[in-house]
Amino acid sequence: MVLEAKRHKVGNLRLWSFEWFGIWEGNIVSESQVSRNSVMLGWAICGLGALFYCYEYLLRIEPSVMVPELMRKFQLSAEEFGFITSLYYIAYTPMQIVVGLMTDIMGPRKMLTVAVLICALGSLLFGSTDLIWLAGTGRFLVGFGSAFAFVGVLKLAAIWLPSSRFALFAGLATALGMVGAMMGVVQLSSLVQTIGWEKTVFVGTVIGFLLVPVVWLVVRDTHGDPEYMEPLERVTFGEALWGVWAIAKNIQMWYAGAIGLAMYMSLSVFGELWGVDFLVKTYGYSSHDASFANAMVFGGWLVGAPFVGWFSDLLRSRRMPLILGCILSGICFLILLYLTPQSPVIVYSLIFLFGFFSSAEIVCFAIGRENCPFHMSGSAVSFVNMLVMFGGMLFSPLVGKLLDYTWGGQMIDGVRTYTAANYRVALVMIPLSLAVALFLAMFMRESYGAGEEA
Repeated sequence: MVLEAKRHKVGNLRLWSFEWFGIWEGNIVSESQVSRNSVMLGWAICGLGALFYCYEYLLRIEPSVMVPELMRKFQLSAEEFGFITSLYYIAYTPMQIVVGLMTDIMGPRKMLTVAVLICALGSLLFGSTDLIWLAGTGRFLVGFGSAFAFVGVLKLAAIWLPSSRFALFAGLATALGMVGAMMGVVQLSSLVQTIGWEKTVFVGTVIGFLLVPVVWLVVRDTHGDPEYMEPLERVTFGEALWGVWAIAKNIQMWYAGAIGLAMYMSLSVFGELWGVDFLVKTYGYSSHDASFANAMVFGGWLVGAPFVGWFSDLLRSRRMPLILGCILSGICFLILLYLTPQSPVIVYSLIFLFGFFSSAEIVCFAIGRENCPFHMSGSAVSFVNMLVMFGGMLFSPLVGKLLDYTWGGQMIDGVRTYTAANYRVALVMIPLSLAVALFLAMFMRESYGAGEEA
């Protein structure tokens, strides 16, 4: 019976491998070969999910390279502009609990396919209207669809990859998102100057519609190799709700989310929204040079996220990378904000290191995974992600409000302009939040290895 069962499983998986890899060597194949193909397939599927995360990140940061164009187009103040961009997070943040439930119940394939379509439709609406409320609706839809991206990617990783590779893949997926962000900041900035912001948004829309059928055809929810991957355990709606309640009662989840919120402000508040204008006003850079310098924060995350995932596993610790990340990223940003070094090399390096050390935030998702049963991994990740993204929903418009509060009345071409002094007041929330995160990390329980027992 054992031999037949193995042959049956291996045979089924071999047919699966034939479908994906175009390999056929007969019904009798070695189990090690099946396992290798299964791992290859798992990385390919998870990689495609991460590609969607890269795409939605490109859409997320679009407004940061269109600040004067959008403010002029719709006659917005900084507070109003911050609110329009925060509509992304207003949709994204509360959807996280629903996304986790739906992904655990229905599987990531359907969820990710529909999510890409919604993102593309939202992008189309945002770039094709003269009405501010329709543009805001488009941003809301982009945030709604994007809510499925990171949770779906990590759910695929939980299904297809060994648990010992979860933190590493979370870092790699984040790194791919940073590629989308860097492309967005640098390439979209050039496109806006060349073809205008509406056509630039249209380019992102087309990419989304092309990605929809690819996700549907490639992504799969199940596999057949239990030796290398966890089995997919579907849960009922009632079980999922009970699991979410248990997650919400776990104080470690709240610690992870609050720490992640503070560290992610390097992107949600600085890199994705106010960083370019801050660099223009504080350091006197041109818009293009400021966009390139601002891209360094995404470059820091690109390099730092997979490194921190690997480093956390090497140290066999989740707390220590978070403690170091809070301290070092806070120091880098304080120097950038208040000492204003004049050397471009130093400025670029500080922005890069600010992003690099802030990328320790990805460890928070491993903490979430390790503090819940495996079959609730989607809900756990989404709960932590909801708290992380709350920072973008709250602090992006709050920075705008502080800029307006300290604004001295200066106008250029009908658009409010803010000084370095205004930004020094508004952006102080970032190091203050990191100080709070450091305090929480000092008292967090170490969770490394708990995921093996969940």
